[in-house]
Amino acid sequence: MKQLFLIGAGHAHLHIINQLRKESLEDVEVTLLSPAPYQYYSGMFSGYAEGLYSEEDISVYLPGLCEQASVEFKEEFVVSIDAKQKILLTDQGSVLSYDVASFDIGSLTASTDLEGVKEYARRIKPNYHFPQMVDEVRHAEHLSIVGGGIAGVELALSLQSWREKHNKGKDVTIISGSNRLLSGETKDISRKVEQIVARKGITILKDSHVTKMTKNHIYMDQGDALEYTDALWLAGPKAPGVFEQSKLPTDNKGYLQVESTLQVKKHPSIFGAGDCISLSEHPELPKNGVFAIRQAPILWENIKGFLSTGDGSHYIPQKKWLAIMSVGEKEGFLLYGKWSYKGKLAWKLKNRIDRKFMKQYQT
Repeated sequence: MKQLFLIGAGHAHLHIINQLRKESLEDVEVTLLSPAPYQYYSGMFSGYAEGLYSEEDISVYLPGLCEQASVEFKEEFVVSIDAKQKILLTDQGSVLSYDVASFDIGSLTASTDLEGVKEYARRIKPNYHFPQMVDEVRHAEHLSIVGGGIAGVELALSLQSWREKHNKGKDVTIISGSNRLLSGETKDISRKVEQIVARKGITILKDSHVTKMTKNHIYMDQGDALEYTDALWLAGPKAPGVFEQSKLPTDNKGYLQVESTLQVKKHPSIFGAGDCISLSEHPELPKNGVFAIRQAPILWENIKGFLSTGDGSHYIPQKKWLAIMSVGEKEGFLLYGKWSYKGKLAWKLKNRIDRKFMKQYQT
């Protein structure tokens, strides 16, 4: 029997497990390795933070899903890969031989090595920490969110809505290292988002790079010190260290380097998808779940082909994609290229898309 290991339960691997509920792979044993029995969907984090979703709404119970697909589930994560010997080493001491290893483990959070960050700031990665973390920060008197990207802005707005509704806390502050929020978008979109944030009573500190944290203060490079009660650290993505440590091919930031077939060129038995990879032909592709969802069927077909016929397909990223931020009070901010729209309809569309996505995997 050939051994296929799915490492991580990201979007692409959930798709593969779902496909295995419908069709099996002949003479192949499939195992999912994940550090927790639940996988939480980041697209619904803002709705959970606002109190619109329950923990059950935003989670997938992996052992149940795997059982339906005849996939073995192991609550372990990979700490080392020997690509020549085709061996995986896990945190539980397991030594696992593979014929195909596929990685969909997401990214980590950047700049956590700054003084005090690991000790005092909360992070949403790994994402199985998210529900407990949100439940605790909601009540913070002075809440600070480090990071002016979509994740930081969306959580700031959602938490502010919950706090106003329940009359909890005093203030929320976003600390951005850029001179505008959502610096990856157009200046017009940044301006609109900043207006939304300001109207919600959230303070924005721009061009502010955190230098260190203590138990009660966040220090910035401008010499300012912000008093806080609780803090979320959302300072952008960082590559998991396992690929460089295992001497696998990576880009200059440490992400697993794959070709358009989603395979490592030097080690074609290793596949990858989602935020943990870098595409050779599209190295600047944003770390965004929408790409993992589009990569999923390509990954599935190429793994099947590698194990049988040798056939494969190529993943070509879309040039434009739909993104909808939740901005509180069941309103959404929809982005498509340079076009944007804010209103109730955007949130309804987001809610419909997210619930439909989760329904596929909730047993």
